[in-house]
Amino acid sequence: MAPIHAYYLPGDSASATDASHPVGVEHLDALGWKIMFMGGSGDELEKAAQNQAQELGYPVTNEACAVGMIALLRRLPHSVTAGDDMCTTKDALAVITGGSLYLHVEDVTAKAWIHLDVVPGMLFRFPAGAKFRLTLDDESNRKVKATAFFKVSLLSM
Repeated sequence: MAPIHAYYLPGDSASATDASHPVGVEHLDALGWKIMFMGGSGDELEKAAQNQAQELGYPVTNEACAVGMIALLRRLPHSVTAGDDMCTTKDALAVITGGSLYLHVEDVTAKAWIHLDVVPGMLFRFPAGAKFRLTLDDESNRKVKATAFFKVSLLSM
């Protein structure tokens, strides 16, 4: 498994949490953000992600998948809260197949935000009800490639 690069953002914590303290996969998993690294690239990575999605109960039909980062963001069922914060309303699973991005997820136990580098091969679950931030500039939107799996048909969203 490749190491993840995740840490608390400075200044966001209302608790005694050290903002420079790294955050492990186990802590993110406890918050509902399941993160795995898939092997391979291209079609091999897509197939591995589809197999994992099926094992986790996500359908892999065209009606339940979105391809591309812009499609993922447009189709991820969410509500926008204050500022750039978003909150998922349905579980979703995404694999990054190209490029990279930064994801900030809320740690409700520490009352802080966690910065997470998302890289190719990373498969992660957006848990329903979780707050997150994705801030992408135009250049990043063109470079990041992802496939997402949803437990509901995209046609019904």
